[in-house]
Amino acid sequence: MAASFDRKARRARLRLAAIGVAAVAALAVGGAVAITTLDGDDGPARSDGKTSPSPSASTSSKPPAGGKEFTPANAPRIPLLKPTSDANGIGTGFEHSALGATSAAVSYWEDLDLLDDVIARQQWTAIAAKDSPGTIDAGVSEVRKVREGVGLPPSGGTPDGITFSTNVKAALSRSLDTSGDVVDVWMVYDRFATIKDKGADDTPLRDEVTNLVLKWEGGDWKVTTDPKYTAKVKGPRAYDPDSKYAWMEGWRVVADG
Repeated sequence: MAASFDRKARRARLRLAAIGVAAVAALAVGGAVAITTLDGDDGPARSDGKTSPSPSASTSSKPPAGGKEFTPANAPRIPLLKPTSDANGIGTGFEHSALGATSAAVSYWEDLDLLDDVIARQQWTAIAAKDSPGTIDAGVSEVRKVREGVGLPPSGGTPDGITFSTNVKAALSRSLDTSGDVVDVWMVYDRFATIKDKGADDTPLRDEVTNLVLKWEGGDWKVTTDPKYTAKVKGPRAYDPDSKYAWMEGWRVVADG
């Protein structure tokens, strides 16, 4: 039994990237942009240079000490906002601003349940836009596929002894309309698994890339997959914490990231 549990646990860890991309890659970007997968070979497409500047690029333009140019690593970090409410097990209630949209995306991505399909449905229901009802079923379907892939029943809770955590390290936000009410938020994140009596995962996922398209709806930021918005998504320049070009593109390290 213990050996079987260890095998399932490791398979679950190895499938985390599939959760990370499948649950949203087909949703938020409509398949228009390459997303990092299990083998880690794919990455976001480079920008065509015509997309609007990042609304999160509001940090001071004053260069750091010593005359160096800003990079994500040496520039001020984004001070993310905390949710002010809770709906169906996920934080909600973010202000109507570019920072609010970025904060919502990071919070959602870090808090979405990865293996419990019942909780996942509740969470997706709370954060999906009205124009994207299929987002909920698609997100739940991907969680169930992952469960089956690691030898679990298609529906159920997370097995005892396995916990996951997601840590978003950097984000880039772009407005997809002139009003600023639809924002594409790209994120770079690490994902870890902890197994009871085994400790932390020795092969965590690092520097994964994904995005969420959010629209202001009903007094909060909601995930939308409406093609009229996702068709506008452009993959940014690859994230590099030490690159001045990544900073110029709009990448910012997030507070506590």
